[in-house]
Amino acid sequence: MTLDEELYLHVWAPAITDFALWILRQARRDQKERVYFLARDAYPVFLAALELRRVFNNNIIPELRYLRVSRFALRLPEYALLGADCVERICTGGIGVTPRKILARSGLDEEIILSVADELNLTDQLDRELLYPEILALKTPLRNCAAFINAVEEKSRDAFGTAMGYLEQEGLLDGISYAVADSGWIGTQQQTLERLLRTRKAESRLDGYYFGLYEIPRGVSWKQYRAFYFSPLRDINRKIRFSNCLFEAVCSESGGMTTGYDYYQNHKKFMPVTDKPNPNAARLDRYAFLIREYAREYAAACLDFDIKNIKKSCVPELFGAFMGNPRPWEAEVFGSLLFSDDMLEQSLREIAVNLSEKEFRNLRVIPRLAITLGIYKSPLHESAWLEGSIARSGMNPRNIKNALFHAGLYKRAVYFRKMVNGLCERIFTPRL
Repeated sequence: MTLDEELYLHVWAPAITDFALWILRQARRDQKERVYFLARDAYPVFLAALELRRVFNNNIIPELRYLRVSRFALRLPEYALLGADCVERICTGGIGVTPRKILARSGLDEEIILSVADELNLTDQLDRELLYPEILALKTPLRNCAAFINAVEEKSRDAFGTAMGYLEQEGLLDGISYAVADSGWIGTQQQTLERLLRTRKAESRLDGYYFGLYEIPRGVSWKQYRAFYFSPLRDINRKIRFSNCLFEAVCSESGGMTTGYDYYQNHKKFMPVTDKPNPNAARLDRYAFLIREYAREYAAACLDFDIKNIKKSCVPELFGAFMGNPRPWEAEVFGSLLFSDDMLEQSLREIAVNLSEKEFRNLRVIPRLAITLGIYKSPLHESAWLEGSIARSGMNPRNIKNALFHAGLYKRAVYFRKMVNGLCERIFTPRL
């Protein structure tokens, strides 16, 4: 057994299996007849849930299905429903975001992207990395660009029919009680899916089960969004010692991302159109085998107990130590996974990218704020798993400890602000 497989069995498999068991218990409590696990983050969770359900048999009721979706595949048909407000979905932050990446999220062809860039005087800046305020500043010119909005709406209408055909084919309009399960973070995929379904069935209402939620969309019912590990209004310490990007890189499927849907006459069914295979495919296939074996043994060992009394394992301790303060060899083993946080998986790079000490200092609270506001001119080089980058840096232990402290301080400020915003939003925003 390789080193990464041993680490997977000791850290990832217990967490994924506990999450899968929580979903099954939650679905049974909510009297759900079916649970859809969303591609690709929920794939290992789906495998674990299948094994748990098989062993526990009739103790767990819901039917389990795997739904091949992605943010891009669902948002593209949604854009036409939003009109000019589609820019809110398109102009979102991330690591290494450029004007080209933002325009590509619209699904438009390169020729139209270049035309829009020329109209907005962005041609010479298409590949320049943007600070977050610059990303937000693009919303107004894009909203006011008739050529862009019209092209997006046309592309969106073309994608709408096949997307709805796939969702209906997979039973999302069957009229039964079901929920979706996914990694989580901000819950917009559930909101998008619900909006699409309501075009065919006005009373459609989705519940979602998530590993963690930093926030949820404005105006939605909080009861529809349930979290296993951390929630919007609490669990700051867990969030600080957690990496959602690392979770997505490891908790994934080897197949390609779904980019849309098409109807295949020979099969007489709608099928997903996928991108190239996951760059970490070989490792993910090994992990898929391991999670099924682990979940099967876990369930068999628990047969003497009532499922209601099975408790969570030490997930906070496992993830807190591994993600928040990894040893150099741990960061080396998993930090080399390739990752992109953009919805189209552009510009893949190692999840724990190598950074210099100066680049680490620029990511501290005050320098980062000064750079973001334009007070101090210096590039911001982000890492998808900053703690992993720090552990891999080769700095002396004192500097590593100092860098981890500042990384945690920045996260604490971010999540405290999100918590306050979420509290205010819950109090003052009317629910749908």
